[in-house]
Amino acid sequence: MQRFKIMGLAVFAVMAMSVVIVSSASAVNIVLRDSTGVIPAGTTITAESTNLVTVTAAGNLECEHNVLPATLSNNNSSKVKSSSTEEKSFGKYLEIEGACKTSSAGPAMINTSDFPWTEEYKYVATKKIGQVIVKGNALGTKKVEFTSTFLGLAPPNKCNFTAAKILSTFNPGPVGSPAPLEFTTTNQIFKLNKKAPGTAPICPPEGKLSGTWTSTDSNGAVSAEL
Repeated sequence: MQRFKIMGLAVFAVMAMSVVIVSSASAVNIVLRDSTGVIPAGTTITAESTNLVTVTAAGNLECEHNVLPATLSNNNSSKVKSSSTEEKSFGKYLEIEGACKTSSAGPAMINTSDFPWTEEYKYVATKKIGQVIVKGNALGTKKVEFTSTFLGLAPPNKCNFTAAKILSTFNPGPVGSPAPLEFTTTNQIFKLNKKAPGTAPICPPEGKLSGTWTSTDSNGAVSAEL
C-alpha cells in the first residue's frame, strides 16, 4: 500500500511539473524595438492606417488616415501594454478638411470617444500569431466607440458604433530578427448604439472594420520579436 502511495505522489509530481512546463512554454515574451534598441516604457508609439474601411449594409465608411498614438507601459513581456488618450480618423473628401467618405451619405466627420483606450500585445503560441487587443475605458462604458456625423444630412444625422474590443494580428520575428510591427484588423464588428442622441434613420445595425496598421515612434519604424 505504501508503495502505491509513493508511486501516486510521484505521478502527481510529474503531472504538476508538466503543467508548469507547458504554462511556461506558452508565456512567450514580446519585445518591441526601434533603431536604437528595446523601446523603453513611456515612449509614444503611433499606429497609422491608410486603408481602414467600415463596411455596412447601408454603404461603406472610409477615411484617408487613422492615427492611434499610445504610451508604452512596459516591454519585453508576455503582455506588452500601452494606453491611448485619442484616436484621429480624418480625410479631405470633397475637399472638406477632416471629412471622411461614405458611399451612401456623402462626407462625414468622425469622433472617437470613451478614452483612455488600452492596447495589449501578446503572442498566442497555439496559433503561432501575435495579437493586438484594443479595449475601451475600464472606468466608463468599457467600449471602443466612434460617432459619424453626416454633413449632408439634417439632424438627426449621427451614427454611434461600439465594440467591446478591436482584435488585430501581427507576425513578430524570431529572436535577433525583429519584423516590422504591422498589424491587420479583419471584419471587426461594431454594433449601432440606437439610444445615442441624434441617431439618423439611415444608420445600419452594424459595421465591419478592416484595415492594416504600421507602427512608428520618434526614432522611426517599430518592430517586434519573440
